[in-house]
Amino acid sequence: MTEHSTSQRRICVVGSANIDLTFRTSRFPEPGETITGRSLHQGMGGKGANQAVVAARLGAQVSFVARVGNDSFGTQAIEAYQADGIDTSFIRRSENQPTGTAAILVDDHAENCIVVVAGANAELSSEDIVAASTVIESSNVLLCQLETPVEAATEAFRLARAANVLTVLTPAPAEHVTGELLNLCDVCVLNKTEIELLVDQSVNTEAEAVLAAELLRKRGVNRVALTLGSDGVVIQDEQGSMFIPATTVRAVDSTGAGDAFTGALAVSLASGLSLADAARRAGIVAAISVTRLGTQTSFPTVEEVADWNTKEAMQ
Repeated sequence: MTEHSTSQRRICVVGSANIDLTFRTSRFPEPGETITGRSLHQGMGGKGANQAVVAARLGAQVSFVARVGNDSFGTQAIEAYQADGIDTSFIRRSENQPTGTAAILVDDHAENCIVVVAGANAELSSEDIVAASTVIESSNVLLCQLETPVEAATEAFRLARAANVLTVLTPAPAEHVTGELLNLCDVCVLNKTEIELLVDQSVNTEAEAVLAAELLRKRGVNRVALTLGSDGVVIQDEQGSMFIPATTVRAVDSTGAGDAFTGALAVSLASGLSLADAARRAGIVAAISVTRLGTQTSFPTVEEVADWNTKEAMQ
């Protein structure tokens, strides 16, 4: 396929906007235990915002449909998105709910555990989506996740499908997925935990990953990209399955790596690449992100990805 120009790569993201408070610790505490943290980092997060930021830094024209609180965190979030060139015209401010917040613990093995308070994210409504219908219908790709009400994502996917816009879903939390949403999904990007819940099939080997992806396609999804962390990605479409190995790096923080992959995948798909080629490029972006601390602060720009590729080619 021929890649589209940057001006044609229009991506709309519908989803969550959070403030992330990241605590570095040597290990996770046991129930009832208090341990001393090493550092605290405040940044921007939320799966929707993460994917929007990644796509914008990789050169796409991005619009973000979301809710934040009428508080200082909400102001900081909007200003940060605008600094990345994201269209924030469709971000509404909730009067009675705070901006969503996530507490993230990261240990010495770069593993993380997260507690999220939805706040204003829970108020994103179908009415908000209809108000943003013009930008959804004029996009090349629509990205949704489920940290906001599933009704909002479903309405967005209905509008996108009617306008022949490619729909990409991160089904997290997976328990909120509906049959209608899967039937409206062109590309489902998910991890091992999420697909195991959706298809009731364990994933411990590459063969089991392929089977799980096949089962998910039988539920209505057109194409699947199953991310397996440092083990790579399994993609499944009408032509069959393919395993794409991960780029080897020294990880320091895996927070947001899945969103880095998904946002980058969307940019490549909007550029006209195949799912396999898009997944390869997205894997590089995700690999770069885990070498850095934080969530959105870890996401590379298009120039940084180009520099990375140049250095890799020289080795």
